Amino acid sequence: MYRILLHIGSFTVYSYGFMLALAFILGTALAQRRSRAQKIDENKIMDLSLAILVASIIGARAFFIAINWQYYRIHAQDIFKIWEGGLVFYGGFILAFFVAMWFMRKNGLPVWKVADIMAPSVALGIALGRIGCFLNGCCYGALSKQWGISFPGKDNPPVFAQQVADGLISPAAACSLPVLPVQLYFALHGLIIFAVLLFMERYKRFDGFIFWILVILYSAGRFFIEGIRYYEPAYIIGGLTVSQVISAGLFILAISVLIARSKHAGSK
Repeated sequence: MYRILLHIGSFTVYSYGFMLALAFILGTALAQRRSRAQKIDENKIMDLSLAILVASIIGARAFFIAINWQYYRIHAQDIFKIWEGGLVFYGGFILAFFVAMWFMRKNGLPVWKVADIMAPSVALGIALGRIGCFLNGCCYGALSKQWGISFPGKDNPPVFAQQVADGLISPAAACSLPVLPVQLYFALHGLIIFAVLLFMERYKRFDGFIFWILVILYSAGRFFIEGIRYYEPAYIIGGLTVSQVISAGLFILAISVLIARSKHAGSK
């Protein structure tokens, strides 16, 4: 609930940006350590991580802007304010996936083996990034008096600003109405996936196995947690959120790939 972490002179350190940076540093360090065990050049893993970072931020922001275009076509000056939040995970994941594939093929890296190496880092990044969402007051859940948490109005976090815009609270209110802290549910979800991926490595039968397990676990959990998030109508398609629709598609794709690859591995 501390949107601004600290001030260094005139420079402001936002908690959201800090957690994203921490996620990148720890995730990259983990991937490099895992790559050494696989005898893969850790310098190329660093370069790959940087490519994924840039692609994920661009993709996540572009997706968010596309969905909220009615706002950004009027407030173009806010397009690049990523330190305030406004990133859609799936937008970043999809663009980063294709950029990573291109990078690995260009640099002669074993694609699916490296995908397995990177998968736990993605899960760890999800967990840390969602803590950043909680501190920033974005990506919050539905109203809940019993299980909700109120966010202080200081620094005008997204949840507070949205409730003011919806006429639920006064701009002079001390804090928001209580909402479900789904950011923390997502963070716990990410940590569980991280642990499961490391455990499942002992059962790995083919390259790409760990990556597709990541997709299955994340998309399944995301689909259900989405059901208790707050969303504006622009995010709803036929009663489901945009992320739920994508989650369902990715879940089916990942299950299909795992079944096909498992049969292929078993026939050898």
